[in-house]
Amino acid sequence: MNKALLTLSILLISPVLSISWLYALDLPDDAFVLLAEAAAETCSICAENKVKKACEIMDAFFVPGTVIQIDEQCHLIKPATGKINELSLSCYPFDALAASLAKHEHPPLLVFAFYTPEKRLIGIQESDYTAPPTADLLHDSNPGTSYEGRVRLIPYAYGDGPTYNYFLQTNKLLIHCKVEHIRPVLHK
Repeated sequence: MNKALLTLSILLISPVLSISWLYALDLPDDAFVLLAEAAAETCSICAENKVKKACEIMDAFFVPGTVIQIDEQCHLIKPATGKINELSLSCYPFDALAASLAKHEHPPLLVFAFYTPEKRLIGIQESDYTAPPTADLLHDSNPGTSYEGRVRLIPYAYGDGPTYNYFLQTNKLLIHCKVEHIRPVLHK
């Protein structure tokens, strides 16, 4: 194999090998604790410092291209908020996270936001939109519907991190993603 072809092969394979996979239960509790503390903090400088530390942790987890596998232990759920392109997790807040918080602290609202040509956001590329059949399945389902599947984190140039925004006033963590595969969970 000539050198140019070998180099091209490595460049094409490298991005595939560098994709990381997480399970929903692998998300960073320590960052979420810091965000809960920041939201309850009365000192604005202290809150800002805690958000900064949380973002440093989340930047390592929420990297563009990271796939989060949603399985039987923790489902995606269509919330009753009326926001058609948002999903939450059935297992959130995680037990360890809830146990780590003081009584006056509340975990951040964790939301996975996906985008379509009809519901888009400046700074999200068209190639990162959720496919129409998947989006239609999510849009047509009732609030509270559970899903297994996977989401891929997508870059957002205007985020607080590479794939997310955090809103201190509402204590909301919005993670930008593309829903790659989804399957409704039938409850027995």
